[in-house]
Amino acid sequence: MKRKYLMGFDVGTSESKGTLCDLEGRVLVTAAVKHGIRSPQPGFAEHDPIQDWIGDLRKIVKALLCKGGAAADEIAAIGISTIMAAVTAVDENCEPLRNAILYGIDTRCVPQVEELNHKIGAETLQKKFGGPLSVEHFGPKILWIRENEPEVFQCAKHFTFASGFLTARLTGNFYVDPYSASSALPMFDPQTMAWDPGMCRLICREDLLPRIASGTYAPVGCVSAKAAAETGLAEGTKVICGTTDAGAEAVSAGVVKPGDTMLMYGSTSFFIGVTDHYQTNTSLWCNHYTIDGMYSCTGGMATTGSLTKWIRDEMAKDLLAAEAQGGENAYTSLFREAELIPVGSDGLICLPYFMGERMPIQDPLAKGTFFGLNLRHQRGHLVRAAMEGVGYGIAQNMDLLRSAGLSLDHVTAVGGGTKSRLWLQIVSDICGMAQRVPAITVGASYGDALMAGLAVGSIPGPDSIGRLIQIQDVIQPDWDRHKIYQRYRKIYSDLYQRNADLMHQLW
Repeated sequence: MKRKYLMGFDVGTSESKGTLCDLEGRVLVTAAVKHGIRSPQPGFAEHDPIQDWIGDLRKIVKALLCKGGAAADEIAAIGISTIMAAVTAVDENCEPLRNAILYGIDTRCVPQVEELNHKIGAETLQKKFGGPLSVEHFGPKILWIRENEPEVFQCAKHFTFASGFLTARLTGNFYVDPYSASSALPMFDPQTMAWDPGMCRLICREDLLPRIASGTYAPVGCVSAKAAAETGLAEGTKVICGTTDAGAEAVSAGVVKPGDTMLMYGSTSFFIGVTDHYQTNTSLWCNHYTIDGMYSCTGGMATTGSLTKWIRDEMAKDLLAAEAQGGENAYTSLFREAELIPVGSDGLICLPYFMGERMPIQDPLAKGTFFGLNLRHQRGHLVRAAMEGVGYGIAQNMDLLRSAGLSLDHVTAVGGGTKSRLWLQIVSDICGMAQRVPAITVGASYGDALMAGLAVGSIPGPDSIGRLIQIQDVIQPDWDRHKIYQRYRKIYSDLYQRNADLMHQLW
């Protein structure tokens, strides 16, 4: 049967999504499946690779084929992206030996981070990687397994990362793309694009790590008969290496050339600025990019969309009940309350560090805070203060991108948070920058499908992707509100600096 479709599949923090496109990259149908974070104790964040990832893939494939009226053997290629890291120890049959340990929201490996930073030394870390290791990086998470679960470590035949686990289940081949490998520190040498034997000795044997593919959309095999039975895909379907969700989401928004920047509003926040050279003179994470021959400066915040979800679930049960009875969406009702609150939330400031913080403070022990509460404050104040707190954090990160040489003239906003015009406006006002919102905001699974098209040649090159993206809206900053926000932003920054030591005592 003629191959006439492209498929993309993405695993996020709280849901998986899929997209079916024609060979030119036009979206035909999408599907989504929810899953949760498993947190067996404070500071732990895990997924079950079989139930949460393979189970979701099976459901998504079935839904896309049904909704799109397509047959499995009409899929030319599939691209897969996932959350960063999700370190997964597997046996010789690619069966997980424990749940996957998630990215920086899982902070269990703080002692291993400190241990490795001490052993390697600040000068070497700066020279090789541009800065110290953090709970984002893969090495400390594998070391945590070695030191705390020696039986798992001894039985492991491979340490895969989330996207690599899925492609290995589909093809039997263990690979990681250069973009994802750039966070596999300290084992990965970004200069040589190879595993560093000396650094690997601090963590695990090199042969336990996946092979490094030549690029994100390099084919790494085809769907096996066993995988076809497990997932509903057709045997022989081409599988590309795949990548991390943020990189795929950036591609889905047309962020494909130097100077482009993506700002992702999801359960967490992530940003990517594309450059034409590798940088080590910045506190940002610097990586190879998902587009061949390009590099990126990246960073993220730990608790953004998940913070407004927490407020909705814990403080707006009445709105959820009304929604369940056929009423208005609870978020819509909740955000309307926030619209009535003035700039600065009447003196209420939120530090959104409810699961520690990634960039810019890189402090897994930071604590969430609502500061300045008084008896006049209402629920709407909490919601707006949370949105503004995320905005202040984004502004700090955008300053880091500017210091790395990016102009921020082409910032594209993506993710579920872009449904809130209020939140977009707050961020533009605080940061003093415009944001472009694409007409199609399917997300990372769309980027996966587009890169599958690059792999089979039905999409000629990255420039073609850029031309596919239509901009629906541009959010311009209000400079009067920007001036007001500067005072609150200073308090936001000082609030953490003055209380960090107390936060750490609460661990």
